[in-house]
Amino acid sequence: MVEAEIIPRLMLAHRGAPAGISPAPASPRDLGPATTETFARMVVTREPESLIAFVGSLLQGGVSLDIIYRDLLIPAARRLGEYWDEDSASFTDVTVGLGRLQQVVRALGWKAAGGQDSSRLLRSAFFAPGPGEQHIFGLFIVEDVFRRAGWRTWVETSPTQQELVETVQNHWFDLFGLSISCDTSTEVIGSAIRGIREASRNPNIFVMVGGRLFLEQPDLLSAIGADAMASTGGEALLVANHALLIADNEVSALTAGG
Repeated sequence: MVEAEIIPRLMLAHRGAPAGISPAPASPRDLGPATTETFARMVVTREPESLIAFVGSLLQGGVSLDIIYRDLLIPAARRLGEYWDEDSASFTDVTVGLGRLQQVVRALGWKAAGGQDSSRLLRSAFFAPGPGEQHIFGLFIVEDVFRRAGWRTWVETSPTQQELVETVQNHWFDLFGLSISCDTSTEVIGSAIRGIREASRNPNIFVMVGGRLFLEQPDLLSAIGADAMASTGGEALLVANHALLIADNEVSALTAGG
């Protein structure tokens, strides 16, 4: 699907991109600060078609989507926040830019997942930001990684605690992923996780956390009652698949023994 549909369309758009845009690098090792800066400036000043074309040339050069997410899109989103801190971009510029990045993720991710057999959607995951969280672009990246791997995914971008509870009450999820970057008290996070566990239709729901807060303070994991943490979408997928495989094997062993 990527080779037959996405890349040709992206390259057509790339040929029509506005002048003055540097060509995308051809290999992962070139995805450094200079490329991030170029792309972040494009995010603020150009329409999504130009951004998609830029990413399309990376895909054609053999760079995987996971690497593009990790080494280009997420650093670019972080750079937008720095523009705001440096007063070199307005709040509107940053907000619109993040919206454009989300359009890029959707344009690539949905097409890449389109050819999957729905019968493979054996797992389900619910992703949400923590209380008061404003930085949610990384959450969309993680959700896209899971969806492309065959998971059924659900994302809430600014839920209340009650909305989280109602969602897990009404739908079965194998995994709940919570993203927190801002400084939030362990009591608030722990209370949110306990509420999810108590309300979940799946009594064994696997709870994973991620975000800057846990990268800086990994010892918080046990204090808040989560099962695991991950720093990237790819790592989160590996951890979740491994944990649920072990759980399945334990259930099978109990069933066989009974």
